Amino acid sequence: MTRYLFVFSWSNPALIESAQARLTGLEHVEVVHDRRFRERRRRDDHASNERRERDRRQLHADESLEMLGWILVRRD
Repeated sequence: MTRYLFVFSWSNPALIESAQARLTGLEHVEVVHDRRFRERRRRDDHASNERRERDRRQLHADESLEMLGWILVRRD
């Protein structure tokens, strides 16, 4: 069964309130705030190449959260 997770930025509280009001009652949908306040890796030294050849995220969630204020994650 496919479930959907709407993740909202803290920058627009009215947007998440509106989404929660509209999506309440849909059993396969969850609405949450983005819990991160900043990126975890803030050091100047980078991880070694053999460990991180590419970014693990397939979608650019941070950019979408910043531009749109929300992202939709499909959970199978």
